[in-house]
Amino acid sequence: MREFRRACLLAVPSFVLLFGLGCGEYYRPVINPIVGPGGQPQNTYNVFVLSFNPNGNGATTQVDVSGDSAMAITYTGAGSAFEALLPPSKTALFVANSTSDSVTELDLIFNGSPITIGLLPGSHPIALAATAATAMYVANAGANSTCPNSGSLTTIETANLVASGTVCVGLQPVSIAEAPSGGRVYVVNAGDNSISFWDPGTSFVGTITTANGLGLNPVYAVMSLDGSYLYVLTQGDHVNPGTLDIISTSSSTVIGTMPLGIQPNFAIIDPNLNRLYITNGGSDSVMVFDASNVNPSRSPVIPLLGTTTVGTTPVSVAALPNGTKFYVANSGSNSVTVVSAASFTALKTVPVGQDPVFVASEPSSTKIYATNHTGNSISIIQTVNDTASMTLAAPQQDPNCLSSSTVTCPLQQPLMAVSK
Repeated sequence: MREFRRACLLAVPSFVLLFGLGCGEYYRPVINPIVGPGGQPQNTYNVFVLSFNPNGNGATTQVDVSGDSAMAITYTGAGSAFEALLPPSKTALFVANSTSDSVTELDLIFNGSPITIGLLPGSHPIALAATAATAMYVANAGANSTCPNSGSLTTIETANLVASGTVCVGLQPVSIAEAPSGGRVYVVNAGDNSISFWDPGTSFVGTITTANGLGLNPVYAVMSLDGSYLYVLTQGDHVNPGTLDIISTSSSTVIGTMPLGIQPNFAIIDPNLNRLYITNGGSDSVMVFDASNVNPSRSPVIPLLGTTTVGTTPVSVAALPNGTKFYVANSGSNSVTVVSAASFTALKTVPVGQDPVFVASEPSSTKIYATNHTGNSISIIQTVNDTASMTLAAPQQDPNCLSSSTVTCPLQQPLMAVSK
């Protein structure tokens, strides 16, 4: 068996991750640091950056962390929109290709040729999720023959790398999350203000709506570390502000709501400190919640630890594994804000390339990678002094183009990055 992410806040060109699908989504370049065969005294890490090609097939770039060099470029499918590693060993990388209705699988151990997994025509995959080695789940924003009037969720069996089944969800899926150890899969549907969930064990499909307490215009969701709660960001409307809705996965109801800033758009769970980080793209801030202290019988249900003002239009957060700092990509001000994880004070602003849409850390906490979408580049930040020490160019749109004084070879647009 081969084992191995909103209302339109910002128009982002495409360097990788989320493809510009529906209103409210961002292209996010992805970086995946991968632990190599070991070596004493230190491990080797790689980062995989996904880039979007406006004129053809996208690509993932393998970056050697120690040498800051692009080791390999693998071309995927058209409309590359999202990438994800397969847990727990993370020996394979999956890429959702929206335009070509496919998912590309890359074997990171044997470095074989990429495998294309076809989806139903019209599916337009936009996001991926997996918490067990047996399956990768695909959220599809388009209509297909199985679900002609809605979005859908497709299961890819990793043992044989085939799409084994598709179930219908709500309108315009934009985000996906799965409970630990191969549990329930949750899909955020921006088009009809709902959350769809599917149980892999029973094939039960359920829906959480505004009648269950869900706010208007949900745009993103992440799962708690223990699988007890789903954290959903909603952007509200001109009357209702954006909220953090906490859903109990046992009762499928909203058990708590917290006010957020303007146009919340992205969230992560820090597995080391068990904190929830949320970026507010319209109010230029980041909020940090204590995800280790959720209590449905208390108000607030989840404590707010701090709010930090950052640059213009923050769209992504990365926390260092060593727990000392976190970094915020500011798409509107072409910068990354460095924040203390102890005091929540902004320590420094680091200029990077144009339109950074994603940041990621590698496991040793020595470097941060910012994917600059319209800047067609990757900025590497040294965490010891929080300085951008190097910029790597994205792959060419046409891999056969030869640079010369008379020919311009356009570059792809980075979207997101993942690490291991």
